[in-house]
Amino acid sequence: MATDKRVAGDFDGDGKTDLAVYRDGLWAVLQSSNNQPRYEYWGLSSDRIAAGDYDGDGRTDFAVWRAGVYYILQNSNSQAVYQYFGIADDIPVASAFVR
Repeated sequence: MATDKRVAGDFDGDGKTDLAVYRDGLWAVLQSSNNQPRYEYWGLSSDRIAAGDYDGDGRTDFAVWRAGVYYILQNSNSQAVYQYFGIADDIPVASAFVR
């Protein structure tokens, strides 16, 4: 769909980049470790993608940025973390190259 955003990341921790798409709060990941899809609801359609390994476990965490707040769903423990950083007009670097 036109609203899909492609995301690069190693969501399953096998050292390979997984194919992933973000659409209106739904993350769809094709895991390279087992070729199985994984779906996760995290974020809103207006959020900017900010995926990265925020908890240091070697797996990309589901993360979005909204008006100066990072909303992170950690892969290591499925815990939600909120980090205030920036202002509403900022664009997180992770989101700047997402198409």
